[in-house]
Amino acid sequence: MLAWLVVCCFWCHLPQTPSAAHQYDELRAVEFAKLAGAAYCSATSLETWSCGAKCSAEVTDVSICNGATTKAFVGMWESMCIVSFMGTQTWWAFFKDLEFTHTVTKWDVCANCSVHWGFLNEWYSLADCIKSRLGKTGCPPGSHIRTTGHSMGAALNGLAMMGLTAAGWQVEESYDFGKPRIGDQKFAAAFNKLFRGRAWRVTHAMDPAPQVPPDKLIVDWHFEHVEPEIYYKGNVSEGHQECRHPHTTVCSEQYYDIPLDLFHVADHLDYMDQNTSSEGCDAVPLQIVV
Repeated sequence: MLAWLVVCCFWCHLPQTPSAAHQYDELRAVEFAKLAGAAYCSATSLETWSCGAKCSAEVTDVSICNGATTKAFVGMWESMCIVSFMGTQTWWAFFKDLEFTHTVTKWDVCANCSVHWGFLNEWYSLADCIKSRLGKTGCPPGSHIRTTGHSMGAALNGLAMMGLTAAGWQVEESYDFGKPRIGDQKFAAAFNKLFRGRAWRVTHAMDPAPQVPPDKLIVDWHFEHVEPEIYYKGNVSEGHQECRHPHTTVCSEQYYDIPLDLFHVADHLDYMDQNTSSEGCDAVPLQIVV
């Protein structure tokens, strides 16, 4: 009886997402890649939705949330709120955020799961603001929302999807790009069950970001990617591969060589043939970002 109550409480804590599932949609992924890239643009250009090609979608009521090291924006898109998370600004900041020691912490949003400590702290620095902005934009708890992010922003997106679901929001659709591993197998299993048919993890060529934090480094860290993975070896026109097993060597895992992958930063800054960096943002200087 006690075990049954624990299970019931867990699923009460994590409301179910809408019943309708979707197939991967490449045209949608392109739109989401622009929205993910837009998060790197200046707050002023986002609030006025004047950030160049990345602001081609009709997004209104944009507001900004600043975290400890990154930011996110909330807006209204296609009659539903969108949340987009920015990644860190430099490779050095990215690897500092990974903090290869003392990285794992328990998280009570999913049963007995563990997640990356640095990513979770950054999500906590954004969470209250994002929940408040969602409400003010017309999407209180119970509303259907969409989410996206790139690099560390993709990691934050994964945590936000779980955290916002636990708080009552329903994630209708999510595409993210160049996502690092967020947590352990229990986190990945809970995520995959909640968002099956609504979330896609897109990877590109030899982008090093999906290879970290390592699932194995001398000892098994038990970090596991969420699925499914949509892998593009080249440009969008060259097609993609869909993988539903975290250790298949058909998708990005075939290039699991972190020192070698670090020479392929360009693959990280180009998703769906879009600039997933601050390049292309009007009135914002070019930066090498992650």
